[in-house]
Formats: sequence, structure tokens, C-alpha cells
Amino acid sequence: MEISELSTDRLHEFAVYLAAAEAARETPYRIKVDEEDRRFRLEINGKLARVFARRTAQERPMRRGTRQDTDGAHALVFVDLSSGTPAFYVTPPEVERGEVERHRSCWERFAG
Repeated sequence: MEISELSTDRLHEFAVYLAAAEAARETPYRIKVDEEDRRFRLEINGKLARVFARRTAQERPMRRGTRQDTDGAHALVFVDLSSGTPAFYVTPPEVERGEVERHRSCWERFAG
């Protein structure tokens, strides 16, 4: 199955698990994924990370989410699936549009 064929819910689930795997690969932190009402919650080192994904370069989730999306989040993790290799951007929750691409793999946000 192609990524383009995934429903929005399955895309989110896929992105959360990819982000969890990347965090486990890149950090010594404790990683936890919980399902909550068809949405998946990622905790890294006990801190909430909201995950957003895009399938194509034309989609633009590479920006700040709504207040509801970021409420209680320690960081946002953007998973870019628009190329052959997923790219991960870890940002503060208050990141503005256009700033995401400046944050590359800042997993140290979850230290301590």
C-alpha cells in the first residue's frame, strides 16, 4: 500500500510510529505511544510530542498547529513523507509558519 492511499487517521498513526522509531534511534530517551480515541499520542522522556505529517510537497502541515493541537505539547514533530526518506523536524510548540524547516532533529528538547 502506498502512503498516498492511507486515510488521515492511518497517516497520523504511521507518522507517530515513525517519529517514535526515529526518537528511539537518535536518543537515549524513554519512548511511549498511546492510542486515544483513534489518535495516537507520542511521549518522549515523559513529555508530550504532537506529531504532524505530510505525504506530498504540496501539503503544508509544516507549520504551527492550532492551539488545540499544541495544547500541553512540549514539542511538535513534523514528519515529511514527501520524498523517499522520511525527514523529521522537532520544534517548540509555538513555532511559526516557515520556521519548521530551520529545526532539524532537535531531539535534545526532551532532555531532563
